[in-house]
Amino acid sequence: MQRAKWVLLAVLAAVSSAALAQQDDTFTEVKPGIDALDPNRLMGAVQKGDPRAMNNVGLMWAQGIGVPKADYEEAIRWWKEAARRGYAVSMNNLGLAYANGHGVKQDFQQALKWWEMAAERGDAWAMNSIGDLYENGLGVAQDYKEAFDWYARAAEAGDGLAMYNLGNFHEKGLAVGRNPKAALSWYERGADKGVAIAMHAAGKLLAEGRGIPADPAEGYAWLSVAGDYFGAQDKDDASANAQALRDLTARLDPGQLARGQEIARNLRLRIEERRKARSPGARPGQSEI
Repeated sequence: MQRAKWVLLAVLAAVSSAALAQQDDTFTEVKPGIDALDPNRLMGAVQKGDPRAMNNVGLMWAQGIGVPKADYEEAIRWWKEAARRGYAVSMNNLGLAYANGHGVKQDFQQALKWWEMAAERGDAWAMNSIGDLYENGLGVAQDYKEAFDWYARAAEAGDGLAMYNLGNFHEKGLAVGRNPKAALSWYERGADKGVAIAMHAAGKLLAEGRGIPADPAEGYAWLSVAGDYFGAQDKDDASANAQALRDLTARLDPGQLARGQEIARNLRLRIEERRKARSPGARPGQSEI
């Protein structure tokens, strides 16, 4: 299965003024356009008790940006301070640190503790990560039913990777009866969130017709679009997708190829429109000011 990416992403983006307008009243007001990783400006927000700024200071230490060298122990200190103020993104970062053994001894039970705290605050990313622990028996007894329930909660809260995971469970018959039609539906919902592995899974299922009518042209379209969304951390998945696309392309006649290319163009437009319509909060490893 596609495990949640337990790495601290290098994406350090500022949030738009619209997102800032939706911030909780407990956060200190930060002017839109502020450099999210400018130490001089960040410390002013830190002194006012803004947990987002504390999270970003932790990111700087974790990534070695604006500091002498990367230091996860220092990053963890800042994230714990932000988490103490109820900031779920920092709780997720702490879970990641324990899951990866960054700055601390690897401890999946500690990771679970921090992700449960974030999940209690409605964080969908944390819910999906807890599901992953139960699916793989990391820090807990392996329990597909418990994993499925956490994935369902995360999907309901809008997490695209959780939607992929539900599709994977339905396709393989884990905790539920095997249901390729339901699997495809969940893959497509995850794909609409920009999750590349969900696009790949939908493409493979359609191309091969495993339990559903085969549609090689639509399978080609999903595999083609998936190639646009894999990140640098997804090299193996991206390579497998590219090979699957090459193999399928070689089997298509000109009419199927033309239809697949047209479907791919429409899918790209649809996905981008739906992604732009959402204003997601910060994910683990990202800044939120």
